[in-house]
Amino acid sequence: MKIAYLGPQGTFSEQAALEYAHDAELVAYRSITASATSVLQGEADEAVCPIENSYQGAVTDTLDVLLHEEGLHIRQELTLDIVHNLMVNPGVVLAAVKRVYSHPQALGQCRRYLEQHLPNAELAASLSTAEAVEQAMASDVPAAAIAPSRSAELYGAQILAPGIQDDDNNVTRFVVLGRSDHPRTGNDLTSVAMAFSQDRPGQLFGVLKEFAERNINLTKIESRPTRLGLGKYYFLMDIEGHRDDPLLEEVLTNVGRKASLLKVFGSYPRMTITPYLAALVRETAALRGYRSREQVVRAGTEVDVLLQAGGAETGVEIRATSSIADVRATAESFREAGLTQAIFVFADPQVAEQARAAAVEWPEELAATAVFTTAEHIGELL
Repeated sequence: MKIAYLGPQGTFSEQAALEYAHDAELVAYRSITASATSVLQGEADEAVCPIENSYQGAVTDTLDVLLHEEGLHIRQELTLDIVHNLMVNPGVVLAAVKRVYSHPQALGQCRRYLEQHLPNAELAASLSTAEAVEQAMASDVPAAAIAPSRSAELYGAQILAPGIQDDDNNVTRFVVLGRSDHPRTGNDLTSVAMAFSQDRPGQLFGVLKEFAERNINLTKIESRPTRLGLGKYYFLMDIEGHRDDPLLEEVLTNVGRKASLLKVFGSYPRMTITPYLAALVRETAALRGYRSREQVVRAGTEVDVLLQAGGAETGVEIRATSSIADVRATAESFREAGLTQAIFVFADPQVAEQARAAAVEWPEELAATAVFTTAEHIGELL
């Protein structure tokens, strides 16, 4: 699998892509737009793109791609704690710095530090935080860059000041974009955009009322210019539920009649999907007479959910992302820990099928102890 991200190496986007699918082939692009559209062009299977920062709000490049390109859908979401570091060519001191390079989002998130410590330095926008390090290292004047610590390792920079972000609760939300969204898990979000062709009193209220009357929660709503003139806006909403849920499907149909445009960006598992799946497994197991515990260590191996019945112990591994590279290693560790069976519960049934196909190549005794399923079907195994 190929995963596109905003490069070069050393960006927060690369870090998010590694957390999402560390075994995938990562492909760097020079812009968020290029990384996202690479999926449409068949150059990558998915793209990991920032969409929202807790300090500065929406990442407009990602929203614009979702709004104006056809065929891209949100498949997953994940968050990353953001730590900004000031770095320079080895030997450059803070007092000598005349220019600071970074992505505009990073410069904005470190404004207080820059005003206090480098008030006279020129601020220069870069396409990415990693590219900022390259520019600072090649600058004709003493320069610094604001970037993740990994960039210093990659490009030979020296960190002058770690953690210079204005707010330590600095978190960026990333979305995984693909050519389709995610199958229903039972704990999902759906992201949509809508617009009205005419400006009339009560239009937005009429839409929000559709959700309120059915007790469907909106986790986010914001506006974005349509580019069609002043006062023309898209309304972007994150909604609890999956577009295939009958109630939400009904609401979206009604909203589509009231709005001049309704675009569903996709439905995808909430970031809380792992504990949700674990709870669902334990609930199903209890109905079938199993005792269960979460986060149990057996012979040095951590088991997400341990099921016990009749003297036998079954280990359950929860898989919320598409990474399956270490599934075999987990199965082997469960077997070495003396567990009777290893059940792998995937959020995506397609990935469960991929794992099942890969296990055909395993040794027979190992393959016999491993089972691959989704939370909706685990009851069939117990």
